[in-house]
Amino acid sequence: MAQRILGTGRAGRLFQQAAAAQGRAASLPDPNPDFLKMLERELAGSVGAATAHAMVYQITGGATVSVRDLLAVADETAQMMEYSSQLERQSSELTRTAARLREANQKLTELAEQKDTFLSQISHELRTPMTSIRAFSELLMQGEDLEEETRQKFSRIIHTESMRLTRLLDDLLDLSVLEHGRVTLNESPVTLAEVLDKAEAATGVMESGGRIRILRDRDAEQIDLMTDGDRLAQVFINLISNAQKYCDAGEPQLRIRVQRQPGRVDVEFSDNGSGIPERQQSLIFEKFTRLETTRDAQGAGLGLAISREIMQRLGGRLSYVPGQGGAAFRVRLPGRALRAA
Repeated sequence: MAQRILGTGRAGRLFQQAAAAQGRAASLPDPNPDFLKMLERELAGSVGAATAHAMVYQITGGATVSVRDLLAVADETAQMMEYSSQLERQSSELTRTAARLREANQKLTELAEQKDTFLSQISHELRTPMTSIRAFSELLMQGEDLEEETRQKFSRIIHTESMRLTRLLDDLLDLSVLEHGRVTLNESPVTLAEVLDKAEAATGVMESGGRIRILRDRDAEQIDLMTDGDRLAQVFINLISNAQKYCDAGEPQLRIRVQRQPGRVDVEFSDNGSGIPERQQSLIFEKFTRLETTRDAQGAGLGLAISREIMQRLGGRLSYVPGQGGAAFRVRLPGRALRAA
């Protein structure tokens, strides 16, 4: 019994020490009352006092186990089970806490990596136009014998790169203002059709020779809104511009479909191109993201990140819609943006 409860080594040492104290040469002590009390105390540390008492005296035949003893054993067993249950709950809580700490650590690691990537990308995006501006301005200053056509070419490059740099800085400032919630919304009554017309005109699609054909249902677009029309148009402009740049169909088309749902309006922009690979769909709203199909396109990769922030400030949402064949985005306008007719 002692070996099962205390372990073979500990029980053996206990019995040898007791035998030596009794002056016995054998390894087993005489089971006198003093030894039994000592053994009971040792066992009580593992199974409880009442249980140890009942076990020792039942085995030695020194006393009959009473109902009171059995009830005490039952109480100790219940207490031990409760204690075991508490340990299990604490263990589970520690496990959950450890999981949360690992998750937090993973997020901190990802944020650190994103910061390093951001700094690297922004340095590249700023350095590229600055290098071009500096190089061609130096050529203009040093080239007194340059032909007028060459001068015009270099001047156009400097102007283009300076405009590119200005757009990048504007986008960075705009994104910073939106992310920190410092943007001021100028809400006014507009119709969805008016905002879409403004966005289409700004992208040049209405002009002859536009690269992509836009399909719209203007009757469905006659929805009265109370929102910041300029900010909403900024989102639409970005989605139309992206379709212009990246739709790889032979005859590019962009379908703009409006669906009025209870308490909201969804505006979907879907082109007939090859779309975005599934493995990259989770990255399209990240800052400075360049997809495999857009490596040669101009821009810093901030448009969708800015558009998503704008929709959050407007109380809506911008999301990618998979499984539509081509690239498809959904702009969700909240119920509070709908204006009673």
